[in-house]
Parts: sequence; C-alpha cells; structure tokens
Amino acid sequence: MKSLIIVGAGGFGRVLLAQCRGDAACGRDWTVKGFLDNRGTILDGYNTGVAIIGDPLSYVPRPDDVFLVALGDPEEKRRYATPLLDRGASFVNLTTEITRGDNVVMGRGNIFEPKVYFASDIRVDDFVTIGALTIVGHDVHIGSFSHVSSFVMIGGWVDIGPGVTIHPHATILPRVRIGEGATVGAGSVVVRNVPAGSTVMGNPAKVFNFK
Repeated sequence: MKSLIIVGAGGFGRVLLAQCRGDAACGRDWTVKGFLDNRGTILDGYNTGVAIIGDPLSYVPRPDDVFLVALGDPEEKRRYATPLLDRGASFVNLTTEITRGDNVVMGRGNIFEPKVYFASDIRVDDFVTIGALTIVGHDVHIGSFSHVSSFVMIGGWVDIGPGVTIHPHATILPRVRIGEGATVGAGSVVVRNVPAGSTVMGNPAKVFNFK
C-alpha cells in the first residue's frame, strides 16, 4: 500500500486531509502519512492526527510515497512540486465524488473537491485544483497548475491557460480563452478572451488596473 503525503499543512492542507480520509482509495490504495511543510509550527493547536514529516524543498521521496499539493497559488504550487518531481516523486489524483462524461483526460497531481461535474471531451493537465460544485462544460481544456475555485461555471470550448486562478462564483462563457497566469475575480462573468497575466473583474468582466 502507498503512503500519501500532502504538501502544505495550511488551511487547504487540513481540508484536503479530511477529503482524503473520506475518499474510497484511503485504506485501499494508500494511507495518509503526513504533511510536508517548512513552517514547523503551522499545525500547533490543530488535532490533525498526522504530523509534518519534512520540508518539500529537501524531502527525498521513498518508493512507496505518493503526493498531493495542497497549495492554492499556482506559482507556490509549482515552486514546491518541481523539486519533488526532480527527485522522482509520484503524484496521484484525488477525484472524490466527481461526475464525468466520456473522454475526460486527466494529468497527474490534480485535486477535485466533491461534486465537481465534468461534461465530455475534456482535457485537464497536471496539478490542477477544482473546487466543489464547479461545472466544466464539454470540449474544455484546463492548463497545468491552474486553480479553479468552488461554484464556477465553465462553458463549452473554453481554453484555460496554465497558472490561471479563477475565484468563486465566476462564469466563463463558451469559447473564451483565458491566457496564462491570468486571474478572474469572484462573481465575474467572462464574455471575451482574457489576456495573459491580467486580472479581470465584474459583469461583464473587464481588465482591472491596480494602480
């Protein structure tokens, strides 16, 4: 049996731990071994039942280890996953209580919270997180290290680039392209393509300038 290690012991890590314990694979394919985190006191005051067992930047994977990255920020996720990948780490997908249509292709290291719905002919690249009660339409592509929050509606033929962050209750209309590293604000309705690296907000969503 494999030993599952969660990278990141913050709030998302603790939420993910609870989901892992309720997943059908827990106790069948793997058991939870602990967290990797370089913040040694972050679990103080929490009764998680598992401990921080190392730093993700220096931990050497063992043959029976498998991993999930519980970090919401795409760049932080990339920062901590990459050294583990370079040392040969294996990442699993967490697919608790999802619904999927035909021809849904998934990469590795993906986290899907409960009640995510996938239509058909979808491609999800590596290290994507999708929050609970999100709907992904047909013919959608989601790039690596993207983070899609809860209650998001993604229409058909949408193309989401790598490293994108989509906040809760956003709606992405069909055939929209969201460029690499872009951010979509909470509750936004995206009706046109989003430039790479930009932040859009509102209904209809417009590029937001922080200056």
